[in-house]
Amino acid sequence: MVSKKFIRIGAGVLVGALGGKVLSSQLAKKAAVGAVAGGLRVKESIDKTVEQVRVSADDIVAEAKEANAREDLERAKEAAELNIDEVAKEDLINQIKEELKEEIEAELKEDEDK
Repeated sequence: MVSKKFIRIGAGVLVGALGGKVLSSQLAKKAAVGAVAGGLRVKESIDKTVEQVRVSADDIVAEAKEANAREDLERAKEAAELNIDEVAKEDLINQIKEELKEEIEAELKEDEDK
């Protein structure tokens, strides 16, 4: 009895020989060329679509970076305005303190002169 291994090997050789004959025929060759050409067209279409998606994603990322930069600038402006207001308040307080100090010293001097 022939083992299954030899049957499989024989079947593989037979399929290989038939495949070689089929591929060497003009009809099979035309069919293969047509299939490969169609595959290349599909690949080109997919490549174009992928490129369009990539460009669109790059645009989205660029716009998001611009939006973040605008928000950062706005926050920096607000912080600077707050800082200017605080400095102005401190200057006003210091000026009032200095004026009060001068008035008190002047009154004390007047009291001493009397």
